[in-house]
Amino acid sequence: MQLLRIVAPSGSMEIPLTLRLSPEAQKSLALRAAAGRTLSEYVSLIVEHNALDVLPLEEISGPVYKRFLESGVSDEQLSDELEKGRHELGAERRARGGK
Repeated sequence: MQLLRIVAPSGSMEIPLTLRLSPEAQKSLALRAAAGRTLSEYVSLIVEHNALDVLPLEEISGPVYKRFLESGVSDEQLSDELEKGRHELGAERRARGGK
């Protein structure tokens, strides 16, 4: 298990915190954070915004959102792809005996 130190945004206080995450969740967060942020910065951003308000898509996805806008893919096409991926993931989990 890797320990994660949360780094508070400037002007904020630092709160020592230990997160216990599955390897899958840790990998997913690390991949999402890889879009220009450290894992600590990304998790801090999620916690900060979740405590105050809803995260805007631009802040969650960073460059990914920009690439989506530049791709010319419609919202409907993206929705179809995400739905397809969700069903494929569900099938994989069921095949492994998960939920």
